[in-house]
Amino acid sequence: MSLLSRWLTATSGVLTVAAVTWGRRRLSSRHDGVEVVAPRTELPVLSDIRAGLGAAQAEARLAGLRDWVEYSGRAAEHRQPALDVLCEALRDLPWPGTEVDQRWRMVLQATLSAHLRPGPGFWLGSDLDLRDTTLVDFDLSQCRVRDALFTGTRFLGDTRFDESTFLGEVDASGAFFGRHVLFTQSVFARGLGLRGTTVCGNGEFSHLHAAGAVSLRGARFSGRADFSCARFGGDVDCSGVRFGGRALFRRAWFAGASSFAGAWFRGREDFVDAAFGGDSSFENTRFGHRIHAD
Repeated sequence: MSLLSRWLTATSGVLTVAAVTWGRRRLSSRHDGVEVVAPRTELPVLSDIRAGLGAAQAEARLAGLRDWVEYSGRAAEHRQPALDVLCEALRDLPWPGTEVDQRWRMVLQATLSAHLRPGPGFWLGSDLDLRDTTLVDFDLSQCRVRDALFTGTRFLGDTRFDESTFLGEVDASGAFFGRHVLFTQSVFARGLGLRGTTVCGNGEFSHLHAAGAVSLRGARFSGRADFSCARFGGDVDCSGVRFGGRALFRRAWFAGASSFAGAWFRGREDFVDAAFGGDSSFENTRFGHRIHAD
């Protein structure tokens, strides 16, 4: 096992705290037997940070993470560029890669989430660009993000967006979810794009709130799709969606137009107490079982 692999195995739970400490402080001298720490004077360069995070050597990767923390902590205007570099490092990691690559991916994901979740170190108003990226057991639950791009992204393992708030556009068109995905109690201030996505497990969308348009056109759900008590303030496009398991829209609220044209409900569907405030279309919709819409 390599140096980086052993180090990540032993310290993955405290990596972010350690990186912050190393990034902000450097040893300069000793005084009366006590180590005196001085802040780093020169500012790391983004190109060097990018190279370090993507390096193969353990020391270079760790140095890149320390410099990343140092750069992002200097000023608020550095945060978005630093976040973009972290997203690039995730996007460039090979799949499946080595064991070290897999552990490094989890470290970068945890570092990312730590700055998007309200609490110490939270970065308000951040954008995410993780298009065409492979993510494993990705957890963005209880986070606060502005725009988020996940088009063509592969989510392996379970994916969590529950109780998160997105203040801008969210586009995950063509994304692949290898197992379960949770959007429970998430809030979308503008819109949500899931056009052509594939969910191999269950899709949990109960109590979702979306003020803008929601598109699931051509999406595929292998397991249960639960939209119970979801609130859609704009138009909803579910045309051509294939629901392989149960499709639950019990007590869902559609304020705008909604379309299920050409959708295929292969499992049981439930629209009990659903409310449609705008025009709705079920043209050429196929049902594998009796409709529940009492």
